[in-house]
Amino acid sequence: MSIYDYVVVIFYLAFMFLMGPVYKKFSRSASDFFRGGGSMLWWVVGSSTFMSTFSAWSFTGGAAKAYETGTFFLLLFACNIIGYVFTYFCTAARFRQMRVVTAIEGIRKRFGNTNEQIFAWLPIFANLILGGIYLYTISIFMYGVFGLNISVLIVVLGTVVCFMTIFGGSWAATAGDFVQMLIVLSITLVMVFLTLTHPQIGGFSGLLEKLPEQHLDWSLFDRPWVVVLFALTLLINQLVQNNSMTTTGGAKYVFVKNGRDAQRSTLISIFGYLILSPIWMIPAVAATFFHPDLAAEFPMLNNPNEAAYVAMAQTLLPSGLLGLLVCAIFAATLTTINTFLNVSSGAFVRNFYIRVVNKTASETKQIQVGRIFILINGILMILMAVYFQGLKSTPLFDLLLIAAASIGIPSTIPLFFGIFVKKTPAWSAWSTMVFGFALAIMLRIILTPDFISAVFSPETAFTGQELSDLNIAITTGVLFVACSAWYFASMLFYRWETKAYEQQVEAFFVEMNTPIRMEEEHLDEQESDSRQYNVLGQLCLIYGGFVLLLNFIPNSWESRLYISMCGLLIFSVGVLLRVIGSKIRKRTLTSLQYS
Repeated sequence: MSIYDYVVVIFYLAFMFLMGPVYKKFSRSASDFFRGGGSMLWWVVGSSTFMSTFSAWSFTGGAAKAYETGTFFLLLFACNIIGYVFTYFCTAARFRQMRVVTAIEGIRKRFGNTNEQIFAWLPIFANLILGGIYLYTISIFMYGVFGLNISVLIVVLGTVVCFMTIFGGSWAATAGDFVQMLIVLSITLVMVFLTLTHPQIGGFSGLLEKLPEQHLDWSLFDRPWVVVLFALTLLINQLVQNNSMTTTGGAKYVFVKNGRDAQRSTLISIFGYLILSPIWMIPAVAATFFHPDLAAEFPMLNNPNEAAYVAMAQTLLPSGLLGLLVCAIFAATLTTINTFLNVSSGAFVRNFYIRVVNKTASETKQIQVGRIFILINGILMILMAVYFQGLKSTPLFDLLLIAAASIGIPSTIPLFFGIFVKKTPAWSAWSTMVFGFALAIMLRIILTPDFISAVFSPETAFTGQELSDLNIAITTGVLFVACSAWYFASMLFYRWETKAYEQQVEAFFVEMNTPIRMEEEHLDEQESDSRQYNVLGQLCLIYGGFVLLLNFIPNSWESRLYISMCGLLIFSVGVLLRVIGSKIRKRTLTSLQYS
């Protein structure tokens, strides 16, 4: 990277760091701090939800998968789209209408106090480990590609996201995700444009002609039945996890004003995966033509193919915009980590501290405790990432990644079916999770390559790709069937539950299916829409203006054109938001004058 790219990265980190103080005044209550008072604009929450799933893995591991398999990677996008379509019609409104500050409070309403404590602490520890993994993986990637110091990156990124969330709470985290989505969108569009217009590519049709055969014919690396099994179980996984009470979506939909806004916010994710994600793939698959031997170019990476996206950026982007790509990768990481910090702090304060430690804690006290927890949790994430850095061998690290994946199905199955099925005992939730965890551990021991080959007895040996896909498919399928069977079998014991529990469950379902009455429930805590538009608009103007200043870097007129494309996109959104905010404010003042 050039000195100008470093300036872009430094400005980005400072900009995100200051996001916390900017949004500090938005948090006047615990509800404001942990869920934006349930009054955030739907498209802001939708952008945050999409960005929380569009992690740095998209630019590293995801790019490697696209580089290796081409259009096969579209399966993930297709499954996510189907999952969010289900969310739109079946669960988004229900999540908001639970009328809770944190998703864990919904678990208490549905399954009782014991499950509240179990499911409150589980994501805290899981998010701590995952946050450390994200910090470590992005740092080791930046070291392998750019030679940036791993320890410094871990500390700097961890500190920025920690203090941003401490001061601004859910407001800074969610609004920051919107600005960061614009950064990712702008650099992605420029990368795609530069790729397709390159003389050696010759447009989209030229790209299709130059792609390796296996990028279009999946049967060259996976047997058709393996593809079908993998796709089916992937769909199940995305459907269940995207529609669980405690996953990113379920936790985010409590931020909006009502059930209708919760539904509308899912549209951002649907169109994001439908439009942005396939476009994002183009530079990664084109790298097979420009960079056929990434192992020779990036020997410091354990999996050199993860550098596919950055290799294309180094080939195509002018000075300044390469730094913006690094910012986009950082953005994808920070959005995920600040979600971890915000969700974990909300669970600790709202579902443990005021329930067990201090039941009379004031709103101010809850915010203070939440900020202290974020600080401690952020420090622990940094230390966790540093610990991973010190590992001399990878098996433990791989085991952590596999364990993190195995947590998903067991913990989300009861929280998915629990919003549709009433007659299950209180212990059905935690017991399903425990049973699933035990089964997941057994599967990790049993599902060796030799075992999989022995079960299916193929005429020709499975490839490494097929073994990997089968491992994922079998794990997902077995856990889904077994955990679902356990959960529904518990219905046989429902008749022994107390009358109080039956009434509690009935009340939960009545409330969850009752639309929000804005004039009665939301008046006192609703933030001004114009304020949100104006602040977000101002932030976009500042960042877009900075990108436009990069035109002063010594570059060709063509390079300046690409920089202007990125800057104008962000700046124009800022202008639009400010105009809308001003109109809303004028309309509000006019209505007050005549009321």
